[in-house]
Amino acid sequence: MPETEADESRHCLDLFAGLGGFSAAFEDSPDWRVTTVDLNDEFDPDICADVMELQADDLPDPDLVLASPPCTDFSVACITQKWDHSERRRPKHLPEWESIAESVAIVYRTMWLVQELSPDWWFMENPQGMLGKLIGPSVGTVHYCQYGSEFKKPTQLWGRHPPMEYRKCGGAPNCHVSNAREVNTFRDESRTRAVGVDNSAERAKVPRELSENILDAVESAYQNPPPKQSLLTEAA
Repeated sequence: MPETEADESRHCLDLFAGLGGFSAAFEDSPDWRVTTVDLNDEFDPDICADVMELQADDLPDPDLVLASPPCTDFSVACITQKWDHSERRRPKHLPEWESIAESVAIVYRTMWLVQELSPDWWFMENPQGMLGKLIGPSVGTVHYCQYGSEFKKPTQLWGRHPPMEYRKCGGAPNCHVSNAREVNTFRDESRTRAVGVDNSAERAKVPRELSENILDAVESAYQNPPPKQSLLTEAA
């Protein structure tokens, strides 16, 4: 998509945008334009499309890419259901393998798109779990309870990041609900999806405070450019 010469604002591309939590702070900034991409039209994305079918030429040139690929097959809550305990890189049996293969393909397609688009900065998030064992270590890990969420939800962030703080829980009393309740919430949602009740989009939504933290870090980096990073994830 061509850029207009008159528009000097920076551009954020939000892949798998869902409810738009990842790019929420950028949506509200007068200095940024946001393009959302999602397969599900109920989220009213700017581009309703399957990432697996997109080419870089189908997308506007971004300064920043945010990506939240589906996490169901990689989350801690699903490890006992879909991964063999003796060798957790191996799915338990064929149905799970097909699902996991699709999820892994989506992640690599996302990383390929980012490489083709070559933004200044990019962030890909996924709950701490199996994904890091498959694509390599993340740049940083955050705990959502430090960004206004009731759940701790350790979440890994891959990509090319400006200098920023990755907030983690210090274990203060009543900081967040118990891990058992968090895992049970994931499992309950997996069961209720079968009867048409789905809270997964709300659960997957990136906290507003994390979006604000990323916005602040990116804008600071543009004002005071840091040395260029060289990350293994950039070559994937």
